Amino acid sequence: MMEKLKSLLLTLLVVISLVQSYFLAYSMPSMEANVKTEQNYVKADPLGPEEKVENLLYPEELVLHMGLDKHTVFYPNDTFYDMVLDKLKGREFKGLQRDSIGKINWDQVRRNDLGIEVRFSRAIPIELLQRVFKVDTDFIVNSDMINRIWIFARQDREEVRTFFFSSDGQNVYESLRADLTVQDVQQYIGFGQYWTPFKYWDGGVYVPDQAKSYDILRVPYSSYTSDQLQRNLFTDPSTTKMIQDQQEGTQIITDWKRALKLETTLGWMSYTDLVTPTDTQNNLTDNIEASVQFVNQHGGWGNPHRLVRSLGPANDSVVRFQQDYAGLPIVSNGDFRFGYMQLTLQQGIVSSYERSMFVLESEKQIKGASQKLPSGNDLLAMIREAAGGETVESIFPAYRPKLEEDTMLLQPVWAIRLASGEVKPVG
Repeated sequence: MMEKLKSLLLTLLVVISLVQSYFLAYSMPSMEANVKTEQNYVKADPLGPEEKVENLLYPEELVLHMGLDKHTVFYPNDTFYDMVLDKLKGREFKGLQRDSIGKINWDQVRRNDLGIEVRFSRAIPIELLQRVFKVDTDFIVNSDMINRIWIFARQDREEVRTFFFSSDGQNVYESLRADLTVQDVQQYIGFGQYWTPFKYWDGGVYVPDQAKSYDILRVPYSSYTSDQLQRNLFTDPSTTKMIQDQQEGTQIITDWKRALKLETTLGWMSYTDLVTPTDTQNNLTDNIEASVQFVNQHGGWGNPHRLVRSLGPANDSVVRFQQDYAGLPIVSNGDFRFGYMQLTLQQGIVSSYERSMFVLESEKQIKGASQKLPSGNDLLAMIREAAGGETVESIFPAYRPKLEEDTMLLQPVWAIRLASGEVKPVG
């Protein structure tokens, strides 16, 4: 009888052991997962709207040549800018053939022939340009970058010629089968007949002969909080540490691999991530696409932005986007940085990310008085002084921002871009 009890007890112990083993094998991981879910980073809601690469590649200006050395310029806020650009986007450019830039006398074309120049503030890889214009190319052409498109109608015969300018300054690509007629070019030029006249100055820069007017704006703004940015930029915010400097007005949030510096007084953030360097050459197309995707996930766009040149020599690892408001770029100076974001990448991996924490409320602007900007010789004198002897690549109207208590003051000014890539307000 005792032996039967022992056998029964042993059987019961074995069953209990099997049940415990079952729970250890199947229940515990589930319990652990529940605990980790509470501790782990939960992806925060997007901080701003997303954007597509092709929407960030619009031209800096459209230069119209009307013959007899008469010219005008359309900027993105001008009435006819979108009309002309939309028509060009609907045309096809096929059969690109490379040639030397010196084969054509461009000064003569500029003075005498009807034409239009589509100018970008940064050279764009052709494979990205194809997302904006219907350009049919081969593999060799795809490896180049384009900073300008020039379409003109020869006065001596019924033909239109279209050239894509390589960023190397030595070569052009002619579209031998462009879907354009002389009547198309004449229509584009017709939009500029009664627009502000511009005079050719130097190095491809055009200066207005008459004053242009723009509204002074005051725009309410909001600001990203340190908590929003911390949750958005760090995989696990619970592992981060905050270091605060009251005197400098800065906060540093770090998980020892990534660091986020917040200049709270000026509303500027700088994010860095330790990325292992590689010997592989950077690819600008990949970096631009990766930059857009990163901003989509970590901050969003808020207002329209445009791909522009970064400061210093051309560098495929640095991608910069200029913020526009009401069609004009925002150009800050001094200690207050606002109106752009800049990323540094290595093979599509972001190692640094800088931008303002302030976001303009686009539908709540308050218009002030209209302000006339200088023109002609007065403007030229101001440009020379601002350039300080450096080569000027472009001149354009812009807004200079000033931070006020509840609003951002946007003051119309002329701005210049120098050969170094630096952009400066004039006056």
